[in-house]
Amino acid sequence: MLASKPSAAPVFPLRRLAQGCTALILAYCIFELGRRSSTAPQSLLAPLPTVGKARPVAAGLTHGGDALDALSQVDVEYDVVAAMKKPSNAAAKWTPARREGFKAPENSNAELYDQMWTGKHTYRRNGCWACRFAPDIVARLPFETVLDAGTGNGQMVRWMRMHGKAAFGVELSQAVLDRDAPDLLEAGFVEQGSLTDLPYQDNQFDLVVSGDVLEHILPEQADDVVSELVRVSKRHIVISISLKSHGNERLHTLLRPRHWWEAKFQKHGARPNRALFWALQEKQVRFSRDKGELESCRQEGVEDDGGKFEVCLVKLPWLMGIPGMDYRQIRTITPANAEVEPWFFVFTKDASTVKAA
Repeated sequence: MLASKPSAAPVFPLRRLAQGCTALILAYCIFELGRRSSTAPQSLLAPLPTVGKARPVAAGLTHGGDALDALSQVDVEYDVVAAMKKPSNAAAKWTPARREGFKAPENSNAELYDQMWTGKHTYRRNGCWACRFAPDIVARLPFETVLDAGTGNGQMVRWMRMHGKAAFGVELSQAVLDRDAPDLLEAGFVEQGSLTDLPYQDNQFDLVVSGDVLEHILPEQADDVVSELVRVSKRHIVISISLKSHGNERLHTLLRPRHWWEAKFQKHGARPNRALFWALQEKQVRFSRDKGELESCRQEGVEDDGGKFEVCLVKLPWLMGIPGMDYRQIRTITPANAEVEPWFFVFTKDASTVKAA
């Protein structure tokens, strides 16, 4: 008996598969055409609606004379009183050693930032810039104690303590601490002070963090601030520093390129941590100047102090701060290296500079 000849594979499923692939390619091309056509500067600057659910921070709270949109706020909860009563909570019990006889220095910018946090035109209440990348730091670094340098409303301290870290914060504005962090003040977790002269002894914190703060200091304060951050750190320093002046010309008083900041920290005993920097820093190489995708470009910096560098706006939606707090349509980019904000600076303190605490 002759063996039956195997039947040929049906062509219908293959034809359907080819049609599906063609449809997907066509849809992608339409999407790219739409994205690339949206390059007008005014479209970049137009705000998008806030997304995500969030809880209003307080009834009747106003911002610039208007009621705050509950969808633009996220309240990071942390009951410091309850946490301190838990016998197993080691983070709540640890306190950094302080310099004997320390007296906080005066800072000429204190009144300005009191106004920026609590005045008519203010920063977002309950905003937390550094909270956006805090999970990445916790996932990648071993640490138990942390200082938030320029803690603002203290939300980064709350977030870190929620995750079992012994977190403390220093903030220039007494007004924002009184308004937004009275419990943290009472517990001794945050305090008013200047980054030019910190109250702690050397080598107190496994990690020092700071979220877009150092661009606000005065140029003559740079060495003092960097020296203090390195001095109180035991090992790691992870900070973001804004390199742009778009919309912040009055407040961003120290705009310098990456190599300037890295040299400044190296001068005071902290070397760049390239591995962690590459894990945190986002780059976008797809934006083209020839196709009009770089907008409102400007030169930042000082020619004889680190040199000039270019910063541009690009259409790249992102969640800024705590997820759900603020959804923005644009970001800034330094085209020379394709880095987009937030710009991270990551350092490891040299072992030779670490003295016994």
